Amino acid sequence: MKAKKVTALLLSAAMAAAALTGCGNGSTGGESAQGAQAASDGPVTLTFFDKNSGSNTFDDEIAKAIEEKTGVTIQVENPTGDPLEKLNLMLTGQNYPDIVLMDRGNEIVNRYIDAGALIPLNDLIDQYGPHVKEMYGDVLNKSRYSDGNNYYLNNWYGVDPDASAGVLMRRDLLAEIVGQERADSPEPFTQSEYLDILRQFKEKYPTIDGKESIAVTLDAETKNYAGTFGGMYGIKTYHINGDSLQHVIKSPKYKDAITFMNTMYSEGLLDKEWVVNKKEQWTQKLSAGNVFSTFASYWDTDGVNTSLASTIGPDAQFYSYKVVGEGMDPSQTTYNGRSTLGWDAIGITSNCKNPEAAMKFIDFLVSEEGQYLMMWGIEGKHWDMVDGKHVPKQEIVDGFQTDFDKTKLETGIRKWSWFIKNGYGSDGTPYDMSTKYVLQPTAEFANKSFGESDSWDTADLTGLEPAGSSPEGLKWQKVQDIYNQNFPKMVNAANNEEALAVYDEMAAEMEAAGLSDVENYLTAQYQERMALWGQAD
Repeated sequence: MKAKKVTALLLSAAMAAAALTGCGNGSTGGESAQGAQAASDGPVTLTFFDKNSGSNTFDDEIAKAIEEKTGVTIQVENPTGDPLEKLNLMLTGQNYPDIVLMDRGNEIVNRYIDAGALIPLNDLIDQYGPHVKEMYGDVLNKSRYSDGNNYYLNNWYGVDPDASAGVLMRRDLLAEIVGQERADSPEPFTQSEYLDILRQFKEKYPTIDGKESIAVTLDAETKNYAGTFGGMYGIKTYHINGDSLQHVIKSPKYKDAITFMNTMYSEGLLDKEWVVNKKEQWTQKLSAGNVFSTFASYWDTDGVNTSLASTIGPDAQFYSYKVVGEGMDPSQTTYNGRSTLGWDAIGITSNCKNPEAAMKFIDFLVSEEGQYLMMWGIEGKHWDMVDGKHVPKQEIVDGFQTDFDKTKLETGIRKWSWFIKNGYGSDGTPYDMSTKYVLQPTAEFANKSFGESDSWDTADLTGLEPAGSSPEGLKWQKVQDIYNQNFPKMVNAANNEEALAVYDEMAAEMEAAGLSDVENYLTAQYQERMALWGQAD
């Protein structure tokens, strides 16, 4: 094992040397030039593939300000068609640009690294990335590849303090059942209280506007209910049993979660068509005005809420509440699972002729000045500094509230969201002004409903699954197929006893399909990750 790691490190060092030697200005060592231009013989132009850029061109006033601040001209290469297909074609032809932005959770990142298409960033960060070190902190440690090197920087990284999953209920109907004061309170409901509310709703409203009422419906296509289903019972991506990982079905409270879902279905509280609901159908049902509750993130119903506020009234919107599973302490729920490692991976390629300039350009964008420039705009025009705090112009705030996309394109604010950090700057204002400076009432209420105890970092437990073509990967796919086929059978069983019988049959079938082998693989990957991050026992 040690020999393999030494070999990997030697190969990595060789790849890094080759990549940097191939760049027009040699190695990253020894230069102390000021500004991006100083590392080259003249003006610097960098090509940048951004999978999120659509057809946008880098020519708005914020883009020009970035170029002026850094001395770097940026040529954005937009994806044509499927971004992943474009990334694969670039890799095959080795015609990738200087910088690439891709989906961090996709296997394409590892393929670029293994092919030597992304260069190690460690030395570049040490010499030219002081803001990278300061802002990213431990995220750099947790983003290292198996050889110990950093090959990319994360986008939308760090702790996102906003609530995510929750039990959404129509506030006007809830107030009729529990009273306005209770409906306005972020105090958690118990599972039994929630079930009783659903029963009262069905009794009070067997029909609404001539349509059969639905106490709870779900989106079976996106499975956005999963965070709520698990969150109520402290369930995470996997069950951590000592230093081993086990499938989610082995979580201590999993059977309780299943019997709860089954109770809703068997009592006629859960939409009988939930299994076949596509996202569009789910949205239509919520907008029709005869649904009381759903499981989702509060932002999933933004469009629905706009419609309901217009057709019924502002109080008819879905608000996010915390419901505590049976036998759970409110501090044990896990509603707000978010990865601190973000969404995107941004790396410098081996085709880059000036990696030093690229890192200096990146370091500016990573800095607070760069963050506020991209996400707030230009001081004096889009925002002012008042009593030591960033304050946006009212017309900018209003623009994002009324027409988000139009305002983004017209101003350039948030149009280029590279190396963005979640959370708040040193003055306490959010980096993401457009969505976090002024919160919608539904978002504000959600944040009050869920506390810090609900937050947990999913980074530890994601990306551990075996490759699909490997023996373990084939077993994993079979195991997951069995699980996905049986989940609705458990929920839709005639009663709790039948639901648990389906569970037992499913568990046995998953074991026969190789569950233990997959769990051993996941455990080994997890332990290796913890060792790499310096978090092993």
